[in-house]
Amino acid sequence: MSAEGRVIRGIDWRQTFPFIQIFGSFRVAIHLSKLALGLALLFSVWIGGAVLDGIWFHSARAIPGEIDAYSQLASKDTGQPLSQWRDQARQQLEANYADLLVSYGVIKPGPTDSADDVNQKALAAAKDRDDFSDLEKAITARRDAALKEADSDYDTAIKTADSRNLDQIKQTAADARDAAKLAAFEAAEQDEQAADQINGEGLFSAFFGYEIHQVYLIVQSVAHNEWVTPDGAVQHLFDFFTIGPVWLIFHHTIFFVFFGLWFLLIWALFGGAISRIAAVQVARDEKISIRQAMNFAAGKLLSFGSAPVIPVAIVLAIGLIVSAAALIGNIPFLGPIAIGAFFVFAILPGFVMTLVLLGTAGGFNLMYPTIAVEGSDSFDAISRSFSYVFARPWRMVFYSLVALVYGAATYLFVHGFIYMMLVLAHHFVSMGIFTRSANTRDLLSVMWPSPAATGRLAYDVNYDALGPGQSVGAFFIHVWVTLLISFLGSFAISLYFSANTIIYYLMRREVDSTEMDDVYLEQSPDDVDVTAVAAPEAMQVSATVTVVTATEPSPEPKDSPLPDDRASGDAPATT
Repeated sequence: MSAEGRVIRGIDWRQTFPFIQIFGSFRVAIHLSKLALGLALLFSVWIGGAVLDGIWFHSARAIPGEIDAYSQLASKDTGQPLSQWRDQARQQLEANYADLLVSYGVIKPGPTDSADDVNQKALAAAKDRDDFSDLEKAITARRDAALKEADSDYDTAIKTADSRNLDQIKQTAADARDAAKLAAFEAAEQDEQAADQINGEGLFSAFFGYEIHQVYLIVQSVAHNEWVTPDGAVQHLFDFFTIGPVWLIFHHTIFFVFFGLWFLLIWALFGGAISRIAAVQVARDEKISIRQAMNFAAGKLLSFGSAPVIPVAIVLAIGLIVSAAALIGNIPFLGPIAIGAFFVFAILPGFVMTLVLLGTAGGFNLMYPTIAVEGSDSFDAISRSFSYVFARPWRMVFYSLVALVYGAATYLFVHGFIYMMLVLAHHFVSMGIFTRSANTRDLLSVMWPSPAATGRLAYDVNYDALGPGQSVGAFFIHVWVTLLISFLGSFAISLYFSANTIIYYLMRREVDSTEMDDVYLEQSPDDVDVTAVAAPEAMQVSATVTVVTATEPSPEPKDSPLPDDRASGDAPATT
């Protein structure tokens, strides 16, 4: 018997290696509608946080560098509470501010005041943040005086110059003048920043800045293949979910409640809409409109908002019940005995709470895709996400790692793309601008520092070195550049929901054997109206036919001959 060779015509790589489909999340994420929704999410969160920072009472603002200090205190376990660090840092800021008040002559000694008396007055003013506007005016006045002095020295040098070396003396005097002006602006900017620290930092600004920095460090660590090092991706991912949020929860609880409610509302509305668009696109390769997605998210707003909250509420409720039962331990003699005897009833709730927390941590990313794909509620989202994580935990971990590595690569690509856009725009615009600003630097570099020079996309504008028209132009440039940079954040948000939607489809097919093209589709209003009108009409026609059939039997023809058996009088044959 001769052996017959088998020829492999092709391999379905998506079926053989399902994780390959995660690589399609970039194509899904760059859809313009998702980017627009991600941008709306970012700006809505920023506006809400900025408003809270603006109206929040000043004494509760963050000390500059407070979150980093909290991270170090938590990691070193020194036993020093953050409140003690805050008091020490606040005293140092007040001392620095008092020194500025004295050095700029804002606090002046009286006829009988000693140096110590002046310092005490300055410290008292620093505690109440008094004379801030006067200090800013004094800093500006000293800077302007230094600028006038630089111009005067230049004029004097030119007037007294030897005519034989006039060109060389002019160049030397001009360089000295420019250096003096630049030093005056830099000194004034440094003192203004030091003085402004007395006002503290907005809680949202500090939290948002820390979280964005952690995202940047995660991407950099993945790009350099640093995972479990002290400065690796795992550590920064842990800091992203623990340091910033825990600092806000336990040290600024009231602010966290207000901001958390606003964030949850915005995240549920726009995040749910992005998930819905991704769900339909992945399953049917169709793109629904922003209006349809927003209507879906608004209709499921309670489900999107409560899905991540319910597991945490369950853990807190169980914990409070255990704490309430533990009050019997305060009873003399019998209390400790009862606690020891029934301690198993504290261990069992601990087991349940651990399962809930593990399920929430592993299945949190699947909750929004569940509602978007199935059109269900928060309880179904929790049930499915928990069951998929516990049924295939290592598969979920593997998919998440693939999405993290791929997401970091695509994020770096988009970041590099935007970086190159800005560098090229700055380079060619600067070739056509020859004007210099008041601090002697290139005008465009003051209005907009080049990303190639600063090494970062975001920047701050030194409006003190610009004239009125230049300040307006710098403001518009800042708006356009910030809008472009914000698309990097909106892409990260879109990619997050898109990748997790694909992972949800893969996990559902693995656990429930449901095909990936199975997605909940809403019936359009036109279809509902047609069905509602057509159904009664069909019932009416059916009823009419039934009545006619029952009451009006078709008559027998008069001239039709009788059958032979009737004519002969015989009984008809039985059939």
